[in-house]
Amino acid sequence: MKKYILKVLLYLIPLVIVFSLMEYRIGQAPNSYSYKRKCLEQQLDSIQVLVLGSSRALYGINPAYFTLKGFNLGNVSQSIYYDANLTLKYLDRMPKLKYVLINLSYASLGATMSDGIESWRAYYYAQFWNITSPELKPMDIKLYSKIYLYPYNVLPGLLLRGPKARLIEGLNRNGFSILDTAKNEHNISDSLGKERVTFNENYYKAYHQAENIVCLENLLAELRKRNIQPVIIFPPAYNTFYKYVSPSIEQQNKNLLQSICNKYQVPVYNYFRDSRFVMRDFSDNDHLNFLGAAKFSKIINEEILAK
Repeated sequence: MKKYILKVLLYLIPLVIVFSLMEYRIGQAPNSYSYKRKCLEQQLDSIQVLVLGSSRALYGINPAYFTLKGFNLGNVSQSIYYDANLTLKYLDRMPKLKYVLINLSYASLGATMSDGIESWRAYYYAQFWNITSPELKPMDIKLYSKIYLYPYNVLPGLLLRGPKARLIEGLNRNGFSILDTAKNEHNISDSLGKERVTFNENYYKAYHQAENIVCLENLLAELRKRNIQPVIIFPPAYNTFYKYVSPSIEQQNKNLLQSICNKYQVPVYNYFRDSRFVMRDFSDNDHLNFLGAAKFSKIINEEILAK
């Protein structure tokens, strides 16, 4: 029996070593979560404006155009739960923070990441930000292993390139990510805009509203304790998108926000239908490109931060 156990160990040890080396190598590859965390933590003591939100904020607001030092903490499909928990995690380490710009999209108040097709991103928040969604099971190996975290078709490139892997192209040190789309005619149309609205509405659930409002209120309360000004922003969309949105959902959003904005003295800036944004400013029906981001960021600076 001892000889059998020894043989098993001799067989397993090389496998464990190889697995560990692969984990280490893959872990060296920067992604939008690990790189953004690194950049944020290097600038915590100087950040004056923090930008939150999903991809509409990530690609649509460039703090380089602010007169105050800013950082874009948004990410693709980032929900209110992660906006709040990321901010609260670092709030006491940002002594100069003056503004937190909370970007809400059309469906934000009724949606969570766990319900969407991008629910896999929750594992990246768990591994790279140490923020775990309550929906994730503690024994899920994707919470701990990089090999199981990444798609199999991506792993060979990560193993080959390691820290030189190209997963963060376009992502700046201020957290803003560039969408360089000079030609957008194939991405913008009435039919595609209607599809996008339907896609968003499919994940808007009334039972998520309460939990999102709790997260939002927790964040607003902590900001107000520290005399930090929260601002809620609805970023622009093109008319091929907003013409199809549901008036009832928009009214629900307004009703949900009205009382808490009054309670915490939070101004709301709604740029959703802003006519200053034209087709050339968008990469698709509801995301700004780098041209639109420059325009939007300057507007935010002039109309919100410079007041």
